[in-house]
Amino acid sequence: MALGGNALLKAGERPSFHVQIRNVIETAGVLARTIAKTNSGVVITHGNGPQVGDEILRNEYAKRHMPMLPLHVLGGETQAVIGSMIELALHNEFEKLGIKRKVSVVVTHVRVDPDDPAFKAPSKPIGPFYTKQRLGQALKTNGKPFDYVKEDGMYRKVVASPIPMDIIELDDIKHLTDKGHVVICCGGGGIPVYKQGHEFRGSDCVIDKDRTTALLGNGLHAGRMVILTDVSHVYADFPRNKVPIESITVQKAAPIAEGMEDGTMKPKVEACISFIRHGGKSAAIGSLSDAEDVAVGRSGTQIS
Repeated sequence: MALGGNALLKAGERPSFHVQIRNVIETAGVLARTIAKTNSGVVITHGNGPQVGDEILRNEYAKRHMPMLPLHVLGGETQAVIGSMIELALHNEFEKLGIKRKVSVVVTHVRVDPDDPAFKAPSKPIGPFYTKQRLGQALKTNGKPFDYVKEDGMYRKVVASPIPMDIIELDDIKHLTDKGHVVICCGGGGIPVYKQGHEFRGSDCVIDKDRTTALLGNGLHAGRMVILTDVSHVYADFPRNKVPIESITVQKAAPIAEGMEDGTMKPKVEACISFIRHGGKSAAIGSLSDAEDVAVGRSGTQIS
């Protein structure tokens, strides 16, 4: 099960710890009830986009006093913090339901190809918004130039979003699931690393969380993948076509995904297609608030 950003922050909410922990407790209640109804192994992934953006902003403000941390380090920090929040909240919910399930967080590294074309065409917006003046100052003081895009009259840094190749801790995750643990892993798509000779090195990029979830699901030989987000269904031609897709085959979903714009549901649908084409049996995309029904096929967009 892949959790979208609304598991921690809903649109327009202040990104404080107390707001996020409140949302995590609510999310954990839904997840615990869903997990209680299955005897299958359950693995949970999650996003970290807003949290990484906040950490970049903190580093920006503090850089006169402390050196800025690399992006892959911030990804690791937020992955661990969010994983901890979800784990503790799930423990508490299982206790309330009288369920004996162990929960484990695996801070996860994901290998990318340093020659991936994405590194030559950065596209993933991250971090704070800049005015034109502040952008100029940042480009001068950053130490090295960076790519940026214009959004609503403001500017944001963009980084590469390469395709995930391997999950380094896959065997550990499998071992824990075989022992009956609910595993939380691959937060934010995983900490990106690449191989240089015999050594792993951190890579300053961002991996799409849903792509990594599909790769993880196939690596674990999972039968089903569920993406939980803030909308109830996938729409074929949103916003012109507001008729929800309730069920669809991979063959029919593929051309719909190709016609979607970047930044929409496209990566989620593509991840579901990839999961099924590489051995998964079915996938679903739906609302986090309806997780129980989405998981068993009563709600959301079901893909077969």
